[in-house]
Amino acid sequence: MDSDEEMMPPMGDDYDDEDEGMAEVELPSDAANLPEGVKKEVITEVQGWKTPKKGDEVTVHYVGTLLSDGSKFDSSRDRGQPFVFTLGQGQVIKGWDVGVATMKRGEVAKFTLAPEFAYGASGSPPKIPENATLVFEVELISWMSKDDLFGDEGVIKQQLKAGSGYKMPRPDGEVKLTVQTTSTDGATIEEFQSVEYQVGSQKFGNLGKAIDKVLIQMKRGEKVALTCSKDYAYGDKHPDGATINITLEEIYESKDISFEKDGSLMKKQIKEGAGFETAKDGAKATVVVSKATDGSGNDLPGFAPKTLEFPVGSGEVCDGLECAMAEMKRGEVAILTAKASLLLDPKLGLQDAKCETIVAVVELQDFETLKETWDMSEDEKLEYGTARKEVGSQLLKNGRVQLALQ
Repeated sequence: MDSDEEMMPPMGDDYDDEDEGMAEVELPSDAANLPEGVKKEVITEVQGWKTPKKGDEVTVHYVGTLLSDGSKFDSSRDRGQPFVFTLGQGQVIKGWDVGVATMKRGEVAKFTLAPEFAYGASGSPPKIPENATLVFEVELISWMSKDDLFGDEGVIKQQLKAGSGYKMPRPDGEVKLTVQTTSTDGATIEEFQSVEYQVGSQKFGNLGKAIDKVLIQMKRGEKVALTCSKDYAYGDKHPDGATINITLEEIYESKDISFEKDGSLMKKQIKEGAGFETAKDGAKATVVVSKATDGSGNDLPGFAPKTLEFPVGSGEVCDGLECAMAEMKRGEVAILTAKASLLLDPKLGLQDAKCETIVAVVELQDFETLKETWDMSEDEKLEYGTARKEVGSQLLKNGRVQLALQ
């Protein structure tokens, strides 16, 4: 093609189907639900399941040919420049909107589009005749996710980097994040590096409504840019609005892990562990206690950072650490906030601590993986059960009733 005006596949000036135009398009959920008139053939298959959604900005390469004679009428590859459009907004022919919506990043597919999903009865002279069936080879290079958070175009979210895992912050949860705001000319207004924040706390003032809204949709490691009108940013101080760039670094999970679930021992996860496995009773665990303070943040006399090795559930350490082992995963780091009696452990130099609350930073470095009971032989089950019974009896003799009953 010789000019930008001739670039395909936007709907040309001569495309006059009364039912089409720049209206939004209902997108299929997957390739199996493509409408009659749109045929898809995968040329290069990729792994994964994610596909772009309506409103996302997609980037593609394509080659367009006529089904009737195979002649090529357009190619972004020939121009050496990918084509970018917003999915589902009617910016391109309908077959493109519904077809690209079924693609994965890196996939190459061939779409055969009936006239009603291409340029209709009129075609797009001189390259595309009337009632033409078109064939497009399309490569989905990438996409940028965009969402209208409040439905009033006041805050438009664009995902810059996908997060990992499945967890997202609760509406009252705690997180660690970096926030940078910029004006419309790109100049930095404010920047907050790796700050701890409770969702809903209004720490960020007028920005908080947009930040809180997007945080509960984000995953660890995700980066987003929020393009905000003045009403969601700095008001008349920056009347043209601002962009809020957010990186969600950590999601802190708080949980009551006390025996009685009475709030006497709270675990706040500050680094996620690996996998789903926790240490079983009898498994040897390696634990680092790196810090211990009173409820006001003051260092406790006698404490020194310590690496402990002990069999879980044996009573060799204090109840606070035993409860934590039942809930922590390999590599996890957590802050334990406990009634002092639950962490008065001589191994930590805390047996004489004079305070009501102890706050400790604990890392479960590793633990021994034991067989599941269903994988044990009958002899192994008997041996394991006898050993646990002996441990339980000894715990009862030592007054560790709650631990013995776990």
